Formats: sequence, C-alpha cells, structure tokens
Amino acid sequence: MFFQSAVRTITTAALLFAAPAIQAQPLPSAADVIAKHVAAIGGRDAIMQITSMKQVGAMEITAAGMTADLEMYVMAPNKQSMKMSLAGLGEILSGTDGTVAWSVNPMQGARLLEGKELAQAKEQADFVASMLYAPDRFSSMTNEGVVDFAGEKAYKIKMVRKDTGNESWNYFSLASGLQIGAEATLDSEMGKMSTSSVIADYKTFGPIKIATRTEMTTGPQKMILTVKSAEFNTVTNDAVAVPAAVQPLIKK
Repeated sequence: MFFQSAVRTITTAALLFAAPAIQAQPLPSAADVIAKHVAAIGGRDAIMQITSMKQVGAMEITAAGMTADLEMYVMAPNKQSMKMSLAGLGEILSGTDGTVAWSVNPMQGARLLEGKELAQAKEQADFVASMLYAPDRFSSMTNEGVVDFAGEKAYKIKMVRKDTGNESWNYFSLASGLQIGAEATLDSEMGKMSTSSVIADYKTFGPIKIATRTEMTTGPQKMILTVKSAEFNTVTNDAVAVPAAVQPLIKK
C-alpha cells in the first residue's frame, strides 16, 4: 500500500514538473508546417515538374440530392477551368486564362467576373501558391496553435494573400503533416460567403498525393467533392481557353 501510494505521489509530481516544460515548447513556424505538408504529398521537386493537371471526379450536393460529373483542368502558372455536368440541367463552366475569368450556367448564361471575384479567381488558379503555399504569395503566415479539427490534432495556420488581403485558415495534421481542412470567406455574385472544408483520403496519382474527398460547407449547403482520377502534363491550351459563350463579352 505504501509503495503504491509513493508511486502515485512521485508520478503526480513528475507530471506537474513536466507540464510547464511541455507547454513551453515553441510552436513550429508556419513555414515549417507547410514544408512538412509539401514533403508529405511528394516534395517540392516533384511538384515543380508538373506543368498541368487534369482531375476527373464527382460533386454531390447533399441537401438537394443532386450529383454532377466534374472535370477540372489546371495549367501552370495561372490557368484553370472546371466543367460540371448536371443531369437534366446541362453544363456549368468556370475558370480563368490568367487574364479574364468566367462563369457559364444554364440559369444565368455567360458572365465575366470582375473586381474581387476576378482577383479571387486568379489567386485560386496560381499553381505555385495552391500547391506549395509559396511565401512570396502571402503577406503573412502565422501558426495560431494546436486545435482539434475533423477528429485530429492540427496546426491552425492563418494565411493572408498579398494581392487581395484575403484571409484563410488552413489546418495541418500533427500526425501526418497533411492539410486536413480550410476555412475562408469568398466573394461571389451573391456577396461574401463563409466556407469550411474537410480534406481527406489522400491517394497517390503519378508523382504526388492528392486529397480525393473534400466536404465543403457554405451556409446551409454541404457539397462533397470526390476525385476519381488525375493525370499530369497532358492538358492542352484548349482545355483552359475562354469558352465560346464568354468570348463576345470580352472588350476588344
């Protein structure tokens, strides 16, 4: 009995003395957290060999009970396009060629993005920024500490884009180093919209790992994006060109 009591006392004391040391451990810098993520998905050298990427997948809008086929194209340094095919409604297109950005849907027709929407589309198409979180694209990156996110311990990294001042919070798993989530406020034709994403199910395609499941929540709407396949360095300029429906809207 005395022995057990002594063990409990010594263990408690050890934990008390150890606690300040654990709490005092400095957080890794945001740059170190991001570097671990980049290494986990394949490394900077592998990423920099990619000139384009095509992803094929699906989008499920849970509340509406709708599903859509998706094709997404990215071409370095700053071009991207997306085609979403909805049964019974037709195709929804969006993208940017690095100069103009567009949206085309059966309900509203073709539209050129302007102002903050245009700037945001260009930011999202920045290949180096989106894959590597290149520091020169951001005015600041801050590690705000360890939080619980999607059932994991994660570093919460605040990022502020240099060109637009847009803020986002990105979550990186302590265990794997991989990004597991993001939160941001985006500009849209309906105004500002807060979004939260849970990023999961990384799989290897070609030289890198890609998250194959993203759950996005925007207001009351929840969308689930799944990636079924990905290929690299095969995208042609036609895939990221301004759609025919948008071209008449461009001022000559």
